[in-house]
Amino acid sequence: MSPKHSYKDNRGRPMVACSECDRGGNGDQSCSCGLKVKTGKNGGCYLGVLLPKYDQNKVNQL
Repeated sequence: MSPKHSYKDNRGRPMVACSECDRGGNGDQSCSCGLKVKTGKNGGCYLGVLLPKYDQNKVNQL
């Protein structure tokens, strides 16, 4: 499954949306930024890791 709200920036770094991150509201770890975010387009960061159901290779490039 490909992520809908996460993308790779111009340098190729993945920007992971909080709703698709294992630290965000849908994941099982804690995050100070997106712990309560469960829907897309409400934030993201470069430190996050996609949930296992998403394929890392299918992240769209900007």
